[in-house]
Amino acid sequence: MAAPENTNMAPGTSTLPAARVRRIIKEDKDIFACGADSLFVISKATEYFVESLVREGYEFSRLDKRKTVQYKDMAKAVQSIEQYDFLGDIIPMPITLKKTGGGEKS
Repeated sequence: MAAPENTNMAPGTSTLPAARVRRIIKEDKDIFACGADSLFVISKATEYFVESLVREGYEFSRLDKRKTVQYKDMAKAVQSIEQYDFLGDIIPMPITLKKTGGGEKS
């Protein structure tokens, strides 16, 4: 996978706020401590992951001849690409109200 497009960042920096990443890491009770180097690597890995996922969603929007990435594009990426299978419960394919049986008058 290619490096993020934002190449004007100083080496050793991340676009994600370190304090927030550290707070998220601390939510895991199995992790006792996280050094600055580890925090940076986790931040960069997260950036690469998010960029990759959004890039795939963008490709689905382009297939539909749109420039805006919509939820359904992200759901298609999750459903279509094995690497994102673990996100299936978090980003499921949207269903119409008609398919749920809702909205029908009794």
